[in-house]
Amino acid sequence: MFTALIVEPFGWLLKICYNLVGNYGVAILIFTLLSKFVILPFQMKSKKSMMEMQKLQPKLRELEKKYKDDKERYALETQKLYKKEGVSMFGGCLPMLITLPIMIGLYSVVRQPLTYIFDITPEQIQTLADAFRAAGAKITSTSGYMLQIDVSSLLSKYPDIVASITPNLTNLDFNFLGIDLSLIPNFKYITILWVIPVLSGLTAWLSNILIRRSQGNQITEQAAATNGMMNVMMPLMSVWIAFMVPASLGLYWIISNVLTAVQEPILTAYYKNKAAKAEEEK
Repeated sequence: MFTALIVEPFGWLLKICYNLVGNYGVAILIFTLLSKFVILPFQMKSKKSMMEMQKLQPKLRELEKKYKDDKERYALETQKLYKKEGVSMFGGCLPMLITLPIMIGLYSVVRQPLTYIFDITPEQIQTLADAFRAAGAKITSTSGYMLQIDVSSLLSKYPDIVASITPNLTNLDFNFLGIDLSLIPNFKYITILWVIPVLSGLTAWLSNILIRRSQGNQITEQAAATNGMMNVMMPLMSVWIAFMVPASLGLYWIISNVLTAVQEPILTAYYKNKAAKAEEEK
């Protein structure tokens, strides 16, 4: 059901993007942009709830200070405050939880180009891999999406083998601005591929900074401590993971981070203006 409702539709979308531009990197860029529009309504609802909760931060800080030695009472009074103000404690989380399976589906599509662009079956991918090995190709992966990426990167090198096994399969262009998106950046050797992990970390950091600024200074001490930790951990994790997967996935994260960094201040300004107009009407 998950594949039918989420993964396959996004796979169809990626296929259309690639057929239009003929380059995997550009297709990922367009695909990520379009997918952002799909999940935008959920993100807008989450942002609205978070900004409503932000208005309560001064009162929450007072409660935190008043009941700092009584955690149970603090939790009780916090619930009362949310109920009184008509704000849901989980209003900002629930829409984002809905987007989680969508994000997983997007990730699944990007890392399996042969499946979702050319409709190649796992059996055909394995047959291609075996044939490439027999012809002298070095393929270390044995299964999963890494095998699919390895096979994809060798299509242009063995056109006769490809034609004999999958006649409708054409070459998949992984070159994007001089970077081979089928390769995995290596810690040991500094190459142009290092651009992907570095940008992945920088864009994650920028995105986190903009989200934190949108929350303003009126947050609890506990939330401030959590934000500080996330601002360090998330970019470092982005860099580390980007050194473990093909550059195509790193590019997907970079584009997604950039779009989030652009989206966040726009949504913040939109809901601030909307709240100001509502106050004027009152």
